[in-house]
This record gives sequence, structure tokens and C-alpha cells, in this order.
Amino acid sequence: MEANNDFSLWDAAGCAGRVISRMSRITLKNLVVLMKSQVIALVILNALLLFIAAYGVWGAFWIWQPGADPPQLVPLYGSQSYIQSVVQTLEHKGYNVTTAALVYGFLTYHVDIWVDGTQKLGVTRFDWTQFALTLLAIFDGWTLIDFLRTRRTGKSRCTKS
Repeated sequence: MEANNDFSLWDAAGCAGRVISRMSRITLKNLVVLMKSQVIALVILNALLLFIAAYGVWGAFWIWQPGADPPQLVPLYGSQSYIQSVVQTLEHKGYNVTTAALVYGFLTYHVDIWVDGTQKLGVTRFDWTQFALTLLAIFDGWTLIDFLRTRRTGKSRCTKS
């Protein structure tokens, strides 16, 4: 009995199909892994910017002041914590604080305080909340526009051309 060594067209098509199927699974797997890493990076950056925004409103912590003699710690306040600090300090010194107002500008704020009917203007301070939310809007807008462009053209930055 002689072995049949003929290789038919159907056999070739089956082999090619298996090779293409395996290649597409590998490519798809690489694409999914890359997309997951981009989504994870996007989520982490958004969470970080939202944390900075929340700190800019309610946060407060103490840092060492370089160059101070004697060495001392100074507070870094968010806007609401700063209002509470100023009002408590003035009331502790015996002043009658009637109203405290938070006045916002572009990336800045200051606290105006009325003490015994007289308005005391506050010092302008940098607003981390507005800065973080502006960065968040720019970054997410840029990411969305990039996603829509790649979707419209059918090309993905994830795959190598």
C-alpha cells in the first residue's frame, strides 16, 4: 500500500486559515493589552487631577519652610481650609468677624473678610482647583478628539503600520 502524499488546495487553505487565525488572535491580544494600558493610564491621570482639585478646595498639610530661621513648618491650605484658618485666627485674636467671602479670578482666589463692619481685602492666592480642572478638561478633550479622529479614519495609534 502506497501513502498518498498529495497536498490538496483544501489542505493549503486550512493551514493558511489556521495561521491567519493565530496571527489575528496574537495581534488582537496585543491590541487589547495596549488599549487596557492606555485606559488604565487615563483613569490614573484623571484620578490624580481630581485629587489635586479636591485638595485645592478642602486640603491642608504642613511643609518645612526652606530658608526660615529658625526652621519652621508652614501650612499649605485649600481655599475652604484657608477661609476657616483666617476666621479662626482673627476670632482667636479677639476680632469680631462678621462675614468671609471667597472671591475667584482666573486661576486665583482671595478671601475678603468683614471685621466689625470694615472690609479687609485678602491676598491673591493661586487656585489649584481651577488649575487641575483646566488640565483635566484639556487632557480629556484631547484624548476624546484623538479617539474620534482615529475612529473616523479607521487607523489606530495602537497598531504598527
